[in-house]
Amino acid sequence: MTIVLERYTIPERGVFEIDLKQSIEIRVTAEEARRKVNRWLLDYVSYMMHAEAPTLVIGERVVWRVPAVLTSSQVGNVGIAGYVEVDVHNGQMNNTAERKEHISLCARQLAEKLPPYQPIQSVPEAFIPKHLPPAKMAQLPEDDE
Repeated sequence: MTIVLERYTIPERGVFEIDLKQSIEIRVTAEEARRKVNRWLLDYVSYMMHAEAPTLVIGERVVWRVPAVLTSSQVGNVGIAGYVEVDVHNGQMNNTAERKEHISLCARQLAEKLPPYQPIQSVPEAFIPKHLPPAKMAQLPEDDE
């Protein structure tokens, strides 16, 4: 698991000291946060998105930062379209209308970079069942109009 510390300024060079004495109670697990964001993405943003494993972020608040990933049937995961944060104490998400619009905009920008869809012209031999007879070709009736 990755932890991000947001409150600390790190110098470019030299020695620096971090005091991490902080007590954090996690009431919402990483998996619960991922599932919660996943459901919101599917219900309110796009069926072509899913949530991936979150990162624990310690800053002004302690949250799970959950990546929202755009997918495509032709290529799989396309890229991260944004993040949704889930409070580790009470499970509240930053699923505002602005967050939804930002994720949607980033997803559209990612989708624009995809190559055009190319349907498969033939089925590879390995996927053709050998134990079944070939199906008859369907014939559509011609229109008399």
